[in-house]
Amino acid sequence: MTARDESPLSRSLLDGTATVGRPGDSGPRGRRRWARHLWWSSLVAGAAGAALVWLLTPHTREIQTPWELVAKLLAFACLCVAIAFFPWVSPRLQWLVYIPFVFFTGYMVPRISWFYYGDTARAQGDYFYTHLYLLFYPAIVLTVAAAYRIGGGSPGRCLKIMATGVVILFSGFLDIMWFVANPVAIPEVIDAPHINLITGGPISFGATILFALAHVPIVVAINMLPLDRWITRLLGTEDPTPVR
Repeated sequence: MTARDESPLSRSLLDGTATVGRPGDSGPRGRRRWARHLWWSSLVAGAAGAALVWLLTPHTREIQTPWELVAKLLAFACLCVAIAFFPWVSPRLQWLVYIPFVFFTGYMVPRISWFYYGDTARAQGDYFYTHLYLLFYPAIVLTVAAAYRIGGGSPGRCLKIMATGVVILFSGFLDIMWFVANPVAIPEVIDAPHINLITGGPISFGATILFALAHVPIVVAINMLPLDRWITRLLGTEDPTPVR
């Protein structure tokens, strides 16, 4: 049995041709014509934002100003919306998921590998950091969500997948596991730019664990939200379509 708020939206809803109807209504009303433009306009905005972030912001580990982080998250959010509202949902379009493999194999993996094998002096450590966390990890999150959406996943669930991926990254879990998974000593304090932005400076290893655990309720709350129900109302219908 499918939950009411977890049903994928039909193509007619996403392309703006669906209408709002209530019991007793005799005709269509409340059509959301802008809905058909949502996915591609978000894609254009996200791609442009990502290009501007890559070209205009410094490729450093440190976050110079909070606005840099806001710009990066905004560009990523636009790409998330583009994927979540991609209108042509069909397993026959699985070939689209091959495109990220070309990006990973043709650029990301060779580039990241070079930082280990070629830049032995670690002269471009900041570039390695930005390639790994600004490109590689977000690309993985977007690829997983795109595969889910193309396979028939609902927009709401796609957004939950991508939001959860972002929260896990910023939760401090990675910063903790770096010292657990690698043969290094556990430090007294952890200096992570995204954590420092909230706490005002480095915090102890134990405090970082508490910081990460504090994100568990956030992840649970995100995945409990009735996003698909809200989306169907936003786009112009009160009746979710059945799972295909």
